[in-house]
Amino acid sequence: MEPREIAAAARSFSAMARIVGPDPKAVKMRRHAFHLHQSGSTTLSASAVLLPPGALADPPPLLARICASHGHAGGVALTAASLVEAFLVAEQRDSPSEELQPRLVPEARLDVLVEAEESGNISRGDSGAPQWLSAELLAMVDVPASADSVSSLLTYDGSLIGSSSWDVGWPLADVNQKQVEYDAGSSLEYNRKNVYAESVDPSTIAKSATRIAILGVSALTSSNARHINVPPTPQRGDSLLVVGSPFGILSPFHFFNSISVGAVANCLPPGAVRSALLMADIHCLPGMEGAPVFDKNSCLVGMLMKPLRQRGSNIQVQLVITWEGICTAWSRNKLELIEQVSNELLDDKSADSKMVESCSMDNHRRFVSNSANDLNQYSIPPSLREAISSVVLVTVGDTTWASGILLNKNGLVLTNAHLLEPWRFGRTSPLGLQHKTTSLAGEYLHGENKLLQSQHCKMSNEDSFKHEVSFFNLGSKREKRISVRLDDGEKQTWCSASVVFISKGPLDVALLQMEKIAIEFCAIRPEFVCPTAGSSAYVVGHGLLGPRSGLCSSLSSGVVSKVVQIPSAQHSHLPSNVQTDNMDLPVMLQTTAAVHPGSSGGVIVNSHGRMVGLITSNAKHGGGSTIPRLNFSIPCKSLEMVFKYAANGDYTILEQLDKPNELLSSVWALAQAPSSLPFLSSPPGKSGEGKVSEFSKFLANQKEGLTSISDLEAFLKHKIPSKI
Repeated sequence: MEPREIAAAARSFSAMARIVGPDPKAVKMRRHAFHLHQSGSTTLSASAVLLPPGALADPPPLLARICASHGHAGGVALTAASLVEAFLVAEQRDSPSEELQPRLVPEARLDVLVEAEESGNISRGDSGAPQWLSAELLAMVDVPASADSVSSLLTYDGSLIGSSSWDVGWPLADVNQKQVEYDAGSSLEYNRKNVYAESVDPSTIAKSATRIAILGVSALTSSNARHINVPPTPQRGDSLLVVGSPFGILSPFHFFNSISVGAVANCLPPGAVRSALLMADIHCLPGMEGAPVFDKNSCLVGMLMKPLRQRGSNIQVQLVITWEGICTAWSRNKLELIEQVSNELLDDKSADSKMVESCSMDNHRRFVSNSANDLNQYSIPPSLREAISSVVLVTVGDTTWASGILLNKNGLVLTNAHLLEPWRFGRTSPLGLQHKTTSLAGEYLHGENKLLQSQHCKMSNEDSFKHEVSFFNLGSKREKRISVRLDDGEKQTWCSASVVFISKGPLDVALLQMEKIAIEFCAIRPEFVCPTAGSSAYVVGHGLLGPRSGLCSSLSSGVVSKVVQIPSAQHSHLPSNVQTDNMDLPVMLQTTAAVHPGSSGGVIVNSHGRMVGLITSNAKHGGGSTIPRLNFSIPCKSLEMVFKYAANGDYTILEQLDKPNELLSSVWALAQAPSSLPFLSSPPGKSGEGKVSEFSKFLANQKEGLTSISDLEAFLKHKIPSKI
């Protein structure tokens, strides 16, 4: 199905939930990205999964029981429990937890905004516009398996730095602490202190973030008779579509049921047959938590929650609570707990009734399984799966990791040189420049006094997440052990590796040789024809979360946004037998796919699963924040000699890569060019002696000059961008 077709079907199951309640001291909006506060009252909103009666062939037994216990016969809406927790009565609000009998403070009001088609048969008539329907809070229920997966992400690196560098919530800190006014009394609270400022146990954060509020919507009937299917377990690369309402209450007219598309980046728990949590490569905004997530066949995959975010940065990873995880959590075992806790609310049931509920859960499992036979295949194309299997995790010592690519069945691995010789790219250790992040190049933007820098996302260090430890001084001792991990489904295999080659030229490449193990390696298939701008691109690498997370490589998607080329006569890093006929040759790819620290040495593949580039670096603002979707890769055409070596083992082929090339170096260093060249010159008021990259300074120290000024002039007409 096309995204527009999926979206059309998905809108019937998408809503926006709103709560309004008394708040004379204006404190209810804490931990929320946005709100409305007027006349002593605060309004909050979130997205919601709308389930009219009969929408699910076999709803989770717990859901049916909760509705029955409240005498509720209408539809339900599922949303993030954080929406309502601030308006619970004091004894429930002070220590929020699972509540099967939640009580809101007096005068608090809940309602949901639904599409006109869902409210069309209500007695007050159908105007064709979305309508608000009154709702009641039935329960707040945990999803333990999903919470455990979130908790593992929050805690896996705590042993190194004393506390988790990860949190759950929207990155709300605006550099200028601005508030955006939409009308009298509305504001966006971009305030870092309002989001989990307190020190909270990671398991508590995880439970709270995955807790779901069940709202009863009595006016929602089953007359529309729409049904929603449930897919089998999602896999990396599967398409996703979210229908949510970012900043909804600020202007529902603008934001209600907005669409965002992406793909599954990873699945948790690692190696499990059934996933309780998904990491999603998809762009979402505050207010979209609680939104339904659909696959390419408009089947309900799960519910969006607040993202995993890195403290002290703007990096975030979208998370999805899978419907499978919800159904598992809300099974018959949960019903037994309700029997013990809520006897006065829930009627006792006979053993026969319990057997019916057990059969209902079994029917649900059969329905999920049979859906796979009735619908299109959900698994990613075999070619893309093969490419994912070609990406390995490379570790140097105990704390530094990056990615690598298997080049042949003998275990030859391609990665970045900066993983093994970081001082070549930063010179921090020799110069004593400690406590620096990986800022390798800088250019002033036209018309702005801001610095945009090229950052080699390269190796990731778990200590460096606090941006206090130099990346470079951790890799200067070559005697550190190099290990490689292969991921094959649920099985992860570690083996030692040795250095074969580290390029001394401008291309950031290195080769490692894995020791022989009894595993058949899946080598990457290269594509030497360069992709065109606008073509699909998939990034596979071990970004952000290191080896102790247990996660396999993650996938992100985007397009090739730019292909940087130079005249073939200026490219000295091609085999002598390559016929170029003076054509332009690609030397750098830029993509819109997300690239994070740890992804260096990973692969960019096309829609056919063929490698088109080696991930090398991404960009960062001069202020320090990275730009994940502005990144740089070496095209396969520039790596042709590496693949020739992988095929025949002739080491002399690699010597070509050690040759200096000032023009190619300037492309990768984003360095300033002589002021006599208008296109490459410094911006007004900045001399040619302005700030350049540390990498550019290093290359200048090698005293390798340009071949001639005519070479640069020829290069100029091809408009190679040195300023971005």
